[in-house]
Amino acid sequence: MFLEDVTQIIIGVVVKRKEAKYKSTETYQYEVFNLKSYEEKINYDLLYSEENLDSFRAKKGDILLRLAFPLTIIEVDDEIEGKVINNQYCIIRMSSIINKTYNIDFIKWFLESNKAKRQFEKILIGTTIKSIPVIELRKLEIPDLNSKEQEQISKIVNTWNKQKNLYKRMLKEKDKYYDSIINKLINGGSK
Repeated sequence: MFLEDVTQIIIGVVVKRKEAKYKSTETYQYEVFNLKSYEEKINYDLLYSEENLDSFRAKKGDILLRLAFPLTIIEVDDEIEGKVINNQYCIIRMSSIINKTYNIDFIKWFLESNKAKRQFEKILIGTTIKSIPVIELRKLEIPDLNSKEQEQISKIVNTWNKQKNLYKRMLKEKDKYYDSIINKLINGGSK
């Protein structure tokens, strides 16, 4: 079974081609998703367009896949929802094209798995900047599992992700703790 059999794969919009020459009452205003703004929690760039770009807006439950190396896979959350996705990414949207239903968590896990990475390595093109052709992405082979098996995998992955987040928070707290002890020792016992 291929990825295109269970999802819609939409290439993001080429922002420069859709920019309005002049702002008017008939232009649409969009925030454009970019990874730096998302990770650093800063303002997104605005796009003014004379065209309705709703089909390029992220929806909750979508997966964004950065097409250039390093590959980044992000599940759309409240912060990303509604942002226009540029052509550096593709939107992978769950679809009910066939009767078989796939779980978004399972698809995201699979795209991050070693099995998918091996498939990506075979289809990467380019010498300086390696990227994935969307036509090849559509033909990515995914395991044909029933919904119960997908759900089991999703539960395991979600549990492990929660544990990893707890470990990260715990490590940050330990860093603060040991830094404060070292600072006390450096300052002769006083802060």
